[in-house]
Amino acid sequence: MGLFPLLADPPVFLVALALALLGLVLHNLFQAYLADRYGETAPRRYGFLSADLRVHLEPLGLVFLVLLGFGWPRPVPTHLPGRKGAFVALMGPLGFFLAAFFYGLLARFLPYPFGEGLGVAQRLMLLHAAIYLFPVPPLDGAKALYAVGGYEARRFLDQLSAYGPIGFLLIFLVLSYTGVTGAVVQGLASLLGLLYRAMGL
Repeated sequence: MGLFPLLADPPVFLVALALALLGLVLHNLFQAYLADRYGETAPRRYGFLSADLRVHLEPLGLVFLVLLGFGWPRPVPTHLPGRKGAFVALMGPLGFFLAAFFYGLLARFLPYPFGEGLGVAQRLMLLHAAIYLFPVPPLDGAKALYAVGGYEARRFLDQLSAYGPIGFLLIFLVLSYTGVTGAVVQGLASLLGLLYRAMGL
């Protein structure tokens, strides 16, 4: 679980970690870019349109990334309502998915330790794309639902938010151990396979 076991193979660990961190940054850049296009000024004002790791990365999220294989960046400051807010939120999982696509593509052509590290990073990005789609605060799926949902949906999300990080971790563990997360990851992996086959790979 996570990147910790890869410490037995330091080159692969370093490649996978670097690419996973890049994936977290891409998540934020995708959201910040679209929010900026929609006229939201906060992402640019706070530096989220840059690739500065100090802006995007959150220490505790990095610890969980290494230990559990799931981490998080600092949230992009945006509060767009309606469909614009939903689209901005969903750009995050899209960033993870596209990172997985390119990592898997490069893994086919690069030797050790890059190919192996890319393969690990691809699986991590698919996991992140799947988890971030769930409508559980503070994930992107919840932000998208909050932006376009009605009163009852927002009330339900507010109730979930009241449980804080402990509630999120419990839900995350339940989804993982019941196979829900794995099923979504498998679906995204199948979609990647279709894209690769369409490219003749």
